[in-house]
Amino acid sequence: MALGFEYGGSGGGNFLPIVKYDARAGRFFRVDREDGTSIPTDITRNFKAVFDFENMEIGWICFNAGSAPDFQMVPFGQARPAKPSDNHKGGIRMVIKLSGECGGDCRELAGTAAAMMRGIDALHDEYLAGVKANPGKLPVVVLEDTVALESGSGAKKSTNYQPVFKIASWVKRPADLADAPSRGSSDAAPAPAPAPRSAPPATGSTRAAAPAARAPAPAMADDEDFG
Repeated sequence: MALGFEYGGSGGGNFLPIVKYDARAGRFFRVDREDGTSIPTDITRNFKAVFDFENMEIGWICFNAGSAPDFQMVPFGQARPAKPSDNHKGGIRMVIKLSGECGGDCRELAGTAAAMMRGIDALHDEYLAGVKANPGKLPVVVLEDTVALESGSGAKKSTNYQPVFKIASWVKRPADLADAPSRGSSDAAPAPAPAPRSAPPATGSTRAAAPAARAPAPAMADDEDFG
């Protein structure tokens, strides 16, 4: 776990659209803006994307309902700045390129949820283990599953879902990912929460049923998809 987060209890100009992970439901959404309204599309079951870990940022994020989030970020590897306020939480931000099946464009992925951060942390370990054997390439990541994590008790008991990622292959950096802006976000309001699962896990860190297991895609197919 190399990101340096504890899992307890702004720029302007040319903004990217976002991908949102809802830790309360274990779902990925691409969020588009139409006439000032956020339109979420569930891409959980076929989630696949190139992750730009080379330009990942860490720092502090404050998500304010009804206004743009405040990012106080530095490139991964640098010391995080001082926490700006009690409303800021430790988080990550990076640009990912979705597969053609998920839309095929570059999007900003950012978040502070501990469940999501754990999944990114584990994926980053896998990235570090494979990057030297894949010089000049970035990982193609799929979502294999989610794990239910329960916290609290009684009326304060809650369940969040940690994403379980896997590197399916490695590809050369897509040309549009190289040009994608890495600051800001065009979407300030969170996506509407999806309908609850019909059978959420009841106890412990158990497997959630949402994302269907999938075999890694062939390297050639990824080269064609993300080329």
